[in-house]
Amino acid sequence: MALHDNLKDARNRAGMSQELVAEQLGISRQAVTKWELGQSKPSAKNLKALADLYQIPSEELLNAVKREGPNLILRANLIKLAIIWQTAFLCSSAHFAYMLRNNDTVYRWSFIFSLVGLLLCSTWVTTNHRFEPDKNQRRKNINIELGYCVIQVLLSLLAIYSGRGLVGVTLILLVTFVYLLYINPKFMNRKLTK
Repeated sequence: MALHDNLKDARNRAGMSQELVAEQLGISRQAVTKWELGQSKPSAKNLKALADLYQIPSEELLNAVKREGPNLILRANLIKLAIIWQTAFLCSSAHFAYMLRNNDTVYRWSFIFSLVGLLLCSTWVTTNHRFEPDKNQRRKNINIELGYCVIQVLLSLLAIYSGRGLVGVTLILLVTFVYLLYINPKFMNRKLTK
């Protein structure tokens, strides 16, 4: 049971109204309502006061916080970071590959470093699928992500072989922003929360 459900259930079992709880804690009734709707969470001090007021062990309320599930904001930020770093290494790999195409061997180690970074970030992006509990959605996300990667690789190759680095990087960044801000939330069930 989520914390907000647990708070409401404990208040109902104690036979108290939200107004009475608010009065006893010296807070507004709206604060109690928000806690019980899951729109906000009480501080540790207020959790202790609620447990005392409902005459239940404070661990019962605190355990509800731990059982609540994954941190969606952290997960969303990790997904964003993985995609952004992948794009950065993709752009640098394309740049160094172009420099190597012109027989500029000074950039060989930079190219290798960029490829390793691209591989690591791509692995990071792929492992983010483990967070999706629905197997059908996970399969759909993998297909969308493969399509995204193919588009990015094609844009990189276009930038390398056409010699239009700035245009290629601009297109890569544009595709990344569309992917992050439109495709992820709408089709991949990855609500990038704030």
